[in-house]
Amino acid sequence: MIQSPVKSNILLESGTNEVEIAELGICNQTFGVNVAKIREFIPYDTIDISKMPGRHPSVMGVFILRGHSVPLIDLDLHLGLARECKYDTRQIAVVMEFNNMATAFVADYINQIHRVSWKDFKPLDSYLANKSSMVVGSITIEDREVLVLDLEHIVGEIFPSSIINYDESKFSADNMPSYRKDIKIFFAEDSAIIRTQISKILGKVGYDKLSVFDNGLKALNAIKEIVEKSREEGEDVKKYISLLLTDIEMPQMDGLTLCREVKQELRMETPVVMFSSLINVQMEKKCRSVGADGVANKPETEKLIDLIDKLTLGKVDNS
Repeated sequence: MIQSPVKSNILLESGTNEVEIAELGICNQTFGVNVAKIREFIPYDTIDISKMPGRHPSVMGVFILRGHSVPLIDLDLHLGLARECKYDTRQIAVVMEFNNMATAFVADYINQIHRVSWKDFKPLDSYLANKSSMVVGSITIEDREVLVLDLEHIVGEIFPSSIINYDESKFSADNMPSYRKDIKIFFAEDSAIIRTQISKILGKVGYDKLSVFDNGLKALNAIKEIVEKSREEGEDVKKYISLLLTDIEMPQMDGLTLCREVKQELRMETPVVMFSSLINVQMEKKCRSVGADGVANKPETEKLIDLIDKLTLGKVDNS
């Protein structure tokens, strides 16, 4: 078994706006994957795959890893790449863990791991993003443009419950607190599918005053404008923003850096909630260290709504 070389100092740091990207070869192309989502690498030829009836076309089957079943995704097929390309190198299975589940896919090789800044990350333009939702953008590495995969989106297409876990019956209009309609939420999330679904759910439960951003830097710039406006008008900033909801992984500026800027640089008392697929004990400590008031793991949408309720109760400014 090849253990993943993913545990490094970057995982112990908070708000550096940096990320480690593993560069993987998949069918004559290289793609980037966030190291924080990789658990380990396993030689592909050591895996005993069982094919399951009724499985998604992109699922090759499942294998047992330390007593747990892990689905193996045919990423070549899902990305629409030609599978006739083969490498002489020994293929590896990349085991990932996020959104409270483990999945794996086959890669032809791993090139190396690169530490890069989110500010150097280039999102796809809006047209390409709509056509290529499985890629979140690119990063230049050694004069090469490496496309970075949106693993949450890919796994969410295959296993929809991994994206959103939500029971509408628990949030009926009869049980909806009236104050929610006055809460102003800033929401930063780079995944289009999650932005759309979370915005829809929050609107359904009464949190319909949303300002939505596709990266942390845009959210920070908007918040700075609000802070300046509130000072000019002599108003409390909570008149314009009641809560900041943010992902962690985002181009230009990640959620940890965004939270640190809001809490430590702007010295705002606005509650900040981190909503991410990467939440674990260590990541929660990092979130708390930059001032986050709460964390929720995707796809725990019900927990997220409960958390927003708790943090915004009594935070409405009706002036």
